[in-house]
Amino acid sequence: MTGGLWIATHMMEHYAYNRDQAFLEELAYPVLKEAAAFFMDYMTVHPKYGWLVTGPSNSPENSFYTGHPEDGHQQLSMGPTMDQVLVRDLLAFCVKAAQTLGVDEELRQKWQTALDQLPPLMIGKKGQLQEWLEDYEEAQPEHRHLSHLYALYPGSQITPHRTPELAAAARVTLENRNSRADLEDIEFTAALFGLFYARLYDGDQAVQHIAHLIGELCFDNMLTYSKPGVAGAEANIFVIDGNFGGTAAIAEMLLQSHEGEIHLLPALPTMWPTGSVTGLKAKGNIEVDMSWEDGKLVEARVKGNEDKSVRVFLWGGGRWR
Repeated sequence: MTGGLWIATHMMEHYAYNRDQAFLEELAYPVLKEAAAFFMDYMTVHPKYGWLVTGPSNSPENSFYTGHPEDGHQQLSMGPTMDQVLVRDLLAFCVKAAQTLGVDEELRQKWQTALDQLPPLMIGKKGQLQEWLEDYEEAQPEHRHLSHLYALYPGSQITPHRTPELAAAARVTLENRNSRADLEDIEFTAALFGLFYARLYDGDQAVQHIAHLIGELCFDNMLTYSKPGVAGAEANIFVIDGNFGGTAAIAEMLLQSHEGEIHLLPALPTMWPTGSVTGLKAKGNIEVDMSWEDGKLVEARVKGNEDKSVRVFLWGGGRWR
């Protein structure tokens, strides 16, 4: 049910990076306002918890047990985690966009009320980030999808410095999935692991998965593929998710930007002790060039096209400074 919203979030990302007011007013806000209208109608108050939840919906494409495994597994539930993350980002964006454009004051108030009624992200009995509203047992703990970690990437509702407990739970989720000998080893899962560990400021873990992506899941021309068996394929099938995701992971290891902050070298792996990068884009229509030696920043140039201040942080000694 949130597939259309997941696609529409790219409008949010485009505006976050480019700050194009015409794009916001003429394209992004009208589309996302309609998406908000849909979810304000689609959501209902959970009879047990009193939260506003989507549903029936699923956590793509995983399933769960509500009782004994022999009773079979289920996919549909109320308020799966990925849904609530997407809807929270949507409504928060619409509130800010309406304020920026000076429109829809009454709708803003309704969206804000709904935001306050959404369920929180929760930690399960195994210390993992819950994938569903209830702490269900995964029917496929080896699954290639990690949809509920959208809050970690590409979203930013989970960050190690703002939500350390949730970040730790996300790490447990990754460790549990990665420890499975039968983990579905395909290109976008390798890229996702790289992206998630980058967001957790763990460059050494991130680079291992990117190395695996390049070394084991790429054709000779560097295009990534899924192995035979995925979706019934009889041979390796080209899937560009790994190319986009792998390059995104490398960028996230070097530069992250959230909530008016820029983080330099947040997940620099020890195997990249010296290097440089030019033209990385940060949110807020900002471009960053930088170089480093022996794992330490030597120089950074932060170039913006707007008369606005931004806070720049450098990771070092286990903390931001």
